[in-house]
Amino acid sequence: MLDNFDRFNSFHDWIFAGYSADSRGSAVYLELVSDDFKEHKTIVFMDVTRCLVTEYGMENIVYSLDILVDFDSPKFVAARQILDRSTPFDRGLSPKKIAVLLASFGGEAWIEYSTYRVLSKNPG
Repeated sequence: MLDNFDRFNSFHDWIFAGYSADSRGSAVYLELVSDDFKEHKTIVFMDVTRCLVTEYGMENIVYSLDILVDFDSPKFVAARQILDRSTPFDRGLSPKKIAVLLASFGGEAWIEYSTYRVLSKNPG
């Protein structure tokens, strides 16, 4: 089932339960589970050029998940610099949206992409 990302705000206190990448399809999948375990969402980012995940461990609690689209904003510039340091081969390309998952604890992620969709999974 497809959902609108904006409906979930920042996913604050959700669990960053997993991630995977399909390099042939240029897709990245983030698995998020609500803190009460009643909701499970998969965010699929498509046309991904760069992705960095750090500090991922057994427990990963989301502080915020932001979509950066203002290419001149300080947050966007900072996120792009992080990606430039991690994967310098895509420097100089036209800017794309960046999703930034920041943690209260554990894993964080920066994903440069064109489009996304949110999939709901039934609980249980």
